[in-house]
Amino acid sequence: MKTMKIYEHGLTRPKRKPRFRMIRTGLAIAMAFGIGLYLGSATPWSHAETIATDTARVHIVNEGETLWQIAGPVADKTGQDVREVIYEIQVNNDLGPDPTLKPGQRLVIRY
Repeated sequence: MKTMKIYEHGLTRPKRKPRFRMIRTGLAIAMAFGIGLYLGSATPWSHAETIATDTARVHIVNEGETLWQIAGPVADKTGQDVREVIYEIQVNNDLGPDPTLKPGQRLVIRY
């Protein structure tokens, strides 16, 4: 009669205790937080620099006025294409792709 030896296959090292796993996780979180603080303090906007304020004005729509007529002077002043200014007005005021302007409507125009 033949005999067979059965060997256990599995981990060769003992499992770590849950307490060490918690300590390791806590250290990883603390290290990530520290790296985030370091990178956050190294950004250019965190220093005492003067940042230009947002220049915006409110335009009240007149009877029969179109976005093209509103955007024309703004484009001339800023040196942009009129279509870019129209797109920015649409995005800033949630007008959608084919807006209908109403007299008295207020539009925010940013430069």
